Amino acid sequence: MRALVTGGGGFIGSALVRALCVRGHAVRSMDLVDGGRGRLAGLPVEHVVGSLRDERALAGAVRGVEVVFHLAALASDWGPRERFFEVNAEGTRRALEAARAAGARRFVHMSTLAVHRFTGHVGADEGVPADEDDFPYGASKAEAERHVRAAAARGGLEATIIRPGLTIFGPGDTTAFARMAPLLSRGLWVHVDGGRPLLCYSYVENLVAGLILAAGSPAAAGQTLILTDDVRLSWRELLGAVMRAFGARDRSLSVPGALLRASGEALERTFLRLGVRSAPPVTRYRAALVSRNCHFSCAKAKSVLGYRPEISFEEGIGRTVEWYRGWKQR
Repeated sequence: MRALVTGGGGFIGSALVRALCVRGHAVRSMDLVDGGRGRLAGLPVEHVVGSLRDERALAGAVRGVEVVFHLAALASDWGPRERFFEVNAEGTRRALEAARAAGARRFVHMSTLAVHRFTGHVGADEGVPADEDDFPYGASKAEAERHVRAAAARGGLEATIIRPGLTIFGPGDTTAFARMAPLLSRGLWVHVDGGRPLLCYSYVENLVAGLILAAGSPAAAGQTLILTDDVRLSWRELLGAVMRAFGARDRSLSVPGALLRASGEALERTFLRLGVRSAPPVTRYRAALVSRNCHFSCAKAKSVLGYRPEISFEEGIGRTVEWYRGWKQR
């Protein structure tokens, strides 16, 4: 197929572009600054530089493509609400309109489990309401999903919504994993409630394989699908596995979830009152993320797509740690 990946220069986007190239598809990457050239060096990829607000760049990016993988987004736990909605909700609406105008067949939208309220979920599925309205990131992605469903309901453009695991690890993660690794490599971490809250996890290569399945499956049209590695993990189990892969002894500590959530509330109020633009060390979103169960099943993706995560949890963690060691030595 001829595919466009928005956000192709990011961690997940670049993994998706590589996987598409390996499978022999023609790929175009759209990204800010350099069109993703940095991460995609050496791959047979066409690069488009532009933002989701740039109608001319969008029109050029979607021209002649069959499938749009829409990964470009503002993913953060801090920032002005209007900025999140401009990028994540309005940006998705613009991408959908451009894809329709260009005659694309399928629009695969990367969403997030943060569209759900952090009320505690174990073994939950796609039927849980996407009703987050407090945290700007999740609220803006929930609005983006509504745009996708509305576009699909109009006809003429197939659409699939993908919600990956709450945490995504893999080679090339220079953001989340690279920030966590210096502590984890020494066996250091501060868990919440002993690290007992549950989460669902995606290894990036399994995730992108599922995205490609979703793009090619007739049964995936009009569907919302959760793509995880089909394992139920606590935060202690996940991060403990990373420590073991580093060869570190677990020396982690723990704080009560109630204390962390109260700290996030107080710090956000203080930062807003003082007009501080940088993010507080603890935010309400971050506190909710690690102190509430957030485990969802991928049973629907297994049934609809025949999706099976091929790389095991242990192997995925090992590959991520091996990549990080090499990356740090550069």
